[in-house]
Amino acid sequence: MQFSLASVLALSATLAAATPLAARQPTWDYPESMPLAARQTTPEPGTPLYACHENCGLTISLSREADYCVNWQWIARFDACLTCANEFNIWQYYGTSVTRVGTACGLDATPL
Repeated sequence: MQFSLASVLALSATLAAATPLAARQPTWDYPESMPLAARQTTPEPGTPLYACHENCGLTISLSREADYCVNWQWIARFDACLTCANEFNIWQYYGTSVTRVGTACGLDATPL
């Protein structure tokens, strides 16, 4: 009986740890239009430049999900990307894709 109870508890713990209902962090990649040399000088996480790359990249990544136009995470990343992209001169890499997904939502995708 003890072996069975231990097995059931272990199985339950394993299933709980592997649950697909756990919150997942969205991921992003540099756009293909960004030269390899620029990708190799990746800014440090936590810096404003890194955050800007993350915001613009997640604008593109999150747009692959259904109903992204009303997703508060996508809207926040889209706005943040437009706010920082010119300051850090990265609109040249993300602009085409961000404009496409923003326009599809009826939004103006002009960086500030």
